[in-house]
Amino acid sequence: MNFRSIRTLTGILSKNSEMQMPEKTLYKVLALIAALGIMIPCCVIVGFISYVMTEALLEAGSPGGGMLFELQILSAFSMVFGILVIFSIMFFSSDREHFVTLPIPAHHLMMSKFFFAYFAESVMEFMILIAVFIGYFLAIGKNLGVARALNPVGIVASIIGTALIPMVPMIYCAIFSLILMACLSRVKSAGIFYRLSSIFLLIFAALFVYSLKGIGEINMENYVESLGSGDNTFLRTLNIIFFPVPWLSDAISKGSILLLLIYLVGNVSLLVMLYFLGKALYQKGLYTAASLGSSKKSQIKSKDIVEQSQLKTSLMKEIRVILRTKAFSGNCAYINIIWPVGIFMLFHFTKDKGFMADFIQMYQSGKDRAEMILVVSVIAIAFIATALNSLASTAFTREGQHLSLIKYIPVPYGTQIMAKALVSLIFTYPMLVLTDIIICIYMKVGILEMLFFAVLMFMAHVLSIMIGMGLDSTAPYVEWDDEYSALRGNLNVFFNMAIMMVLTLVVGLLGVLLYEVLKLPITAYNILIFIILAGATVHFGMTAPPRIIKNLDNI
Repeated sequence: MNFRSIRTLTGILSKNSEMQMPEKTLYKVLALIAALGIMIPCCVIVGFISYVMTEALLEAGSPGGGMLFELQILSAFSMVFGILVIFSIMFFSSDREHFVTLPIPAHHLMMSKFFFAYFAESVMEFMILIAVFIGYFLAIGKNLGVARALNPVGIVASIIGTALIPMVPMIYCAIFSLILMACLSRVKSAGIFYRLSSIFLLIFAALFVYSLKGIGEINMENYVESLGSGDNTFLRTLNIIFFPVPWLSDAISKGSILLLLIYLVGNVSLLVMLYFLGKALYQKGLYTAASLGSSKKSQIKSKDIVEQSQLKTSLMKEIRVILRTKAFSGNCAYINIIWPVGIFMLFHFTKDKGFMADFIQMYQSGKDRAEMILVVSVIAIAFIATALNSLASTAFTREGQHLSLIKYIPVPYGTQIMAKALVSLIFTYPMLVLTDIIICIYMKVGILEMLFFAVLMFMAHVLSIMIGMGLDSTAPYVEWDDEYSALRGNLNVFFNMAIMMVLTLVVGLLGVLLYEVLKLPITAYNILIFIILAGATVHFGMTAPPRIIKNLDNI
């Protein structure tokens, strides 16, 4: 294996893989807000969960069980969400035609693309893993003493694990990609591959649900007990699939150098397997990818050419791009389904116990505080859902290197902007309304209040669209190699989420100020938040399009 060649190629691929930070104070402020509002809180929450689970499993005689479960969950998520990224980068990135003409061994190119994807996809996971290990060591130090927590082997193993935990699932993704591309040489369709991530997700979800069988009442205490006893089907299965992870967990909890070495050997063995499999199959896979690309061409028939309004044509173009591009359809369109499904599951499994039961009871008894919390929650869902699907914050990024064409096609800027805003509304707002209906059914909210929540969600959604499109028009990221890079490497997505989290915090603080401090009735809060959202929506609706047009003129 020529490490120098692979390292050089990886550096070349990484050089322009992500959007460069614009030299503007606003973007620097947004970066700080995003770090403080998204990344750090996520890490703190994960670290706290690790701390609590470790303490609980210490009582069950399994001090490393909580850490092992979190590491395996992270491995499973890496595999589910990494499979399409690896597939796209290895076989369908725009630099494929350029590299294959160079005197570079195909398997060296494959390994460099693998390492590039591995590092690019794992940055946030590295931070989460650090939080997992910190939570674990804090719990060990509190319950078993500082000397046990500061075991040198355990600390070194955790540092190594931070770098290598995401590698095994990514290797599996690369191996699946190579084997399936070899099989696709006769199938001539990549459709089966694009469904693979969904299949993996369903398999892991089914295993998790099956692991709930036999634990009695479904709650955290019983589930943690099943982890400590070793009877958890989900964890046992993940331990088989991601077999090096238990070695790392035991190396950390027991301070075993031997287990740490075995863990390293397991990772190296899988990496060597990938290398030789790539040497045998990657070149063939590149030929298959080229043939699949050419097979997508289709003839335009005269009956398909119909006269439509400019807005309808622009809107249909946006919808087709999103639905026919797997990266966009999964991450921008279908992701909105998680809100009604997630809210339904939350209420269905917790409505009769714990905090949710108390909250429902508090609301139905007429407590103003419960209504204030519910108003903040529905607005927060609308803000975060719109930012999370990134339809608005990639509105112009999705055009890629053809963005300048929007200047020359015979369609006014205003019409194109309206189409891009409408496509976000079409894919997002119906799911928000469905979420609102589910919440109101379980909370036994009246029709008028349900409609009021729907209006608040609409205004928050439109406001988020305008902000996201404004950000993306200011500094669109067009130099991307594949669609996943357009989403993953676009700082506008990250910054839009930061702004929405700040707005959510403002809405919540306003409720606390009016209700808890000034002791005003909830009606005053509802009226004020309606006026503020309506004013902001109208203001941005009138001022954002001209600013976006000005930004497009400067492209």
